[in-house]
Amino acid sequence: MTRHPLRRKRARLTPSTRRGFTLVSMIVAIILLAVGLSSLASANASTITLQTLAQNRTNAIAIGRSYLEQVRTRDPWLVETESSVRLGAEGTPDASGPYVRTMTVTETRQNLVKIDVTIDYPRASTPVVLTTLLFRGNGLSGAQ
Repeated sequence: MTRHPLRRKRARLTPSTRRGFTLVSMIVAIILLAVGLSSLASANASTITLQTLAQNRTNAIAIGRSYLEQVRTRDPWLVETESSVRLGAEGTPDASGPYVRTMTVTETRQNLVKIDVTIDYPRASTPVVLTTLLFRGNGLSGAQ
């Protein structure tokens, strides 16, 4: 009885010449996959955090600009420093709102005031500060 030629060839294969995966190569692949997935998850979490921070900052800027426009329509002689007010995302007063608006009025010259509107927003390292100058008439042009 003779053996089949392919069987003899298989019998001569050593473990190093056999095809397939070893336990060590599988462990290395799993570790690389785990590192890759954890870095993707970390990048995704950072992206979401930064996106939320940017949205909060955008809302704060919009609230500040809107309020500055309201202040500029007032009588310049009656504009004064205001205490802090809590606001909702729409800029309306809300006792539990996440935004805090403060307005500071500083007289820079006799007929010129500097108005700083500061908006603190959630997770902010520094608040948004918007500044404008408001001219007070000198009485000669009909404005008081």
